[in-house]
Amino acid sequence: PSASVTPGGVGATGTVYEHHTLKWLNEERRDAQRRLPSNDDYDPRTLYVPDYYRKKLTPGLTLWWNFKAKNMDTVLFFKVGKFYETYHMDADVGVAVCQLSYMKGAVAHCGFPEISYATMADRLVRAGYKVARVEQTETPQMLAERKKNKRRPKGQPAPKVVNREVCSIMTLGTRTFCYLDVADQQIMENTTSSSGTGPLLAIAE
Repeated sequence: PSASVTPGGVGATGTVYEHHTLKWLNEERRDAQRRLPSNDDYDPRTLYVPDYYRKKLTPGLTLWWNFKAKNMDTVLFFKVGKFYETYHMDADVGVAVCQLSYMKGAVAHCGFPEISYATMADRLVRAGYKVARVEQTETPQMLAERKKNKRRPKGQPAPKVVNREVCSIMTLGTRTFCYLDVADQQIMENTTSSSGTGPLLAIAE
C-alpha cells in the first residue's frame, strides 16, 4: 500500500476533497527536485509543493506539508495537543483502514486521541503501510519565548506554531515498541505470539 492519492480521486467515502483536485499533486506531480515520474531519477518518496499553494495554507498545514513533502510513502500521525491528526491523502487511508471519520471541511481530515495510537499504528502497519509519528517538541510557553527572540534573521517572520519532529518511522519489517504501544497489552501479545510474529530487519554498521 502507498500513502499517496487514493485511486479514483475520491476519499474513502466517495467525497471529493481538496487534494483530489490539485493538478500539481495528481497528474502533474513532481518530486522534491521537480523531476517528473518519467525521469529515471524520480523519487516517489518526495514531492514538490508549489510556493503559490503554500502561501494559502495555515501555519499548521504548512508544517504538515513540509513533513509530507519528504515522506510521501508514509502515513503521518501529526500530533496536535492530545490528538494525532491525519490530513489529505493520509486521512483517506485513516478512514479506509482504521475506520476513522472525516471531519467537516474541504480538506480531508480525521484524527484520534493519543491513547489510541497503538491500535491505529498496528492496523496500518499490519495492512502494509509505513507510519511516522510526528510529535510536538515544544510547549506553547516555549513558543512564546521563541517569538520574543530578537536575534532572528532580518525578514524572517515570528514563529506561529510549536516545533514538531518525526520521532519514529515504523513498518512491519522494522517494528519496535515505544511506551505508547506498551499501553495496549493485547497488541503486544498478538505481535509476540507465533501467529503474530513478522520479519524484523536490523542493520548493524
